[in-house]
Amino acid sequence: MTLAVAKWTLDEYHSMIETGILDNCCVELLRGEIAEIAPLLGYGFA
Repeated sequence: MTLAVAKWTLDEYHSMIETGILDNCCVELLRGEIAEIAPLLGYGFA
């Protein structure tokens, strides 16, 4: 079985943000892949 991974451009990523596709998702674009990241908790920063 082969796993296909989609590669995204920065423009495509920004378009997804603008259209709301990534609302409520904690993600970032890393080397063309959208990776899930830990949510910011809003404390511990001065």
